[in-house]
Amino acid sequence: MNEPNEPKAREHACLDGIPSREPSWWATDGRGIPLCRVCPVCKKQKLSRYRPEVLRPYDQSDVDEAIEAEY
Repeated sequence: MNEPNEPKAREHACLDGIPSREPSWWATDGRGIPLCRVCPVCKKQKLSRYRPEVLRPYDQSDVDEAIEAEY
């Protein structure tokens, strides 16, 4: 996912929020919006919190959700 060629060694909250100095980068959604800082160790776990359709290029029809009627 949008990994730069040379990740920077910058401390980030890795697995379970434990600080890590692994080379990391900002993972972005399909439109380039930053989601979270990741490294090879935590990338899969952190990105699993997001809907798969936003991790690839998307348009509004991919993310529209039905709105429940108010009673």
